[in-house]
Amino acid sequence: MKKIFRSSFIAIFLVCLSLSFTLSSCFLDGNGKDDKSDKDSTEVKSYIDQLMSQYYYWADQMPSSSMKGKSVDEYFMSRLVRKDRWSWMMNGYSYNSMETGISTSYGFHISQPIDYFQDYDVYVTYVDKNSPLAKAGVTRGWQLTHIAGTDVETLIRTERFYDEIERASNKFTFKNTNDESVELNLTQTSYQSNSVTLSKIFTAADCDKLSKSAKVGYILYTTFNSNMKNEVISTLTQMKSQGVTDLILDLRYNGGGDLELCNVIAGYLAPASADGKVFVTLSHNLANKKEDKSYKIKHETNSLDLDRLYVITGSRTASASESMINCLNPYIEVQTVGGQTYGKPNGMYVFLYPPKANEKDIDYAILPICFYCMNSEGKADYDNGITPKNKRYDDLYHDFSGKEDLIKACLEHIATGSYPDLPDTKATKASDGIGKELHFRDGFTGAFIKK
Repeated sequence: MKKIFRSSFIAIFLVCLSLSFTLSSCFLDGNGKDDKSDKDSTEVKSYIDQLMSQYYYWADQMPSSSMKGKSVDEYFMSRLVRKDRWSWMMNGYSYNSMETGISTSYGFHISQPIDYFQDYDVYVTYVDKNSPLAKAGVTRGWQLTHIAGTDVETLIRTERFYDEIERASNKFTFKNTNDESVELNLTQTSYQSNSVTLSKIFTAADCDKLSKSAKVGYILYTTFNSNMKNEVISTLTQMKSQGVTDLILDLRYNGGGDLELCNVIAGYLAPASADGKVFVTLSHNLANKKEDKSYKIKHETNSLDLDRLYVITGSRTASASESMINCLNPYIEVQTVGGQTYGKPNGMYVFLYPPKANEKDIDYAILPICFYCMNSEGKADYDNGITPKNKRYDDLYHDFSGKEDLIKACLEHIATGSYPDLPDTKATKASDGIGKELHFRDGFTGAFIKK
């Protein structure tokens, strides 16, 4: 059995619950059917049996299943235990697209502020750097009102929204944060995505409760992508040189990624007292206990030496993002602000099929849960998510600033030690006109392999 890794560390994988739009799905194309011959399909299924019986965390509890009449992905799903909502697989094209970080899209990430605000309108949560939307000046807080001249409410009611928004070229009508209507004719393009979508430093000019000398760093971090390692390290190093003493790490749209990078970042956040101490221990199934290993914090010269970290969370905060919270908890005060996280205290190994093929020529990437990620206190008890210390709701009516509710809450707690009241929903632009929640193609992304 060939196990695939990158460098010398294992991989932990993320749940992509960010509502982004690209032309390629992370899942198998077609209607759950393979374009392989029956013989090839049987060989893949046999390979799945072999790897699952050895590496799957719940190998001794796997249900039996017949190969007959099932596609490869259907067969894989049939071997998972009932509680496993994390294991997954995808085709080779989708896997390689994720590895490069190259996206072909408009750069949309959108959502509806239904919870608390009871608003079913569609708003931009953030846009990818270098994307067509970013170049057109679209920001968080813009409301999407029409696509190709048809109002969004009609598209949702008639179930045409997804088809329309994914067309290669289109006309979009937005209402910006000044309530001005903006029409844009855009075409999807390929661009290099980023992991640090936004970084800035907040001062008393952004929150009058902060002291005049306060410098609060803010990072909107959307993926623990090892190929973009220098991006986040450079950002943290710059903040150190600029005298930042508090940090808000916004992980509300971060589904996770590479645990090795998570461990490296911890070395830029934790104090010197954490140097050399266990960050995470990987706990495997009984047959693979020899694989168990602990990884330690390496305190960096440019560390912010925090004794307190603010993490903005939400339902799309998962995997490595949750490990950052869980594994730093023994060493610093972690103030979680926002929504309940997704709940993924475990990780996968990546198995590529055919196993001896070049990565660019693979047919499938198979990612079963293989271990749990324990902090130094032996805790990984958040299968159902991490409950925030201050529960709040995603404020889609403002760009990332001192006015946005979750950021504002962090800034006020830094300044006063108390969180503000929740915003008055009567002051929002709440709409009950659509009354239907969108369900995008939620899936998994960000697989990082190690050799």
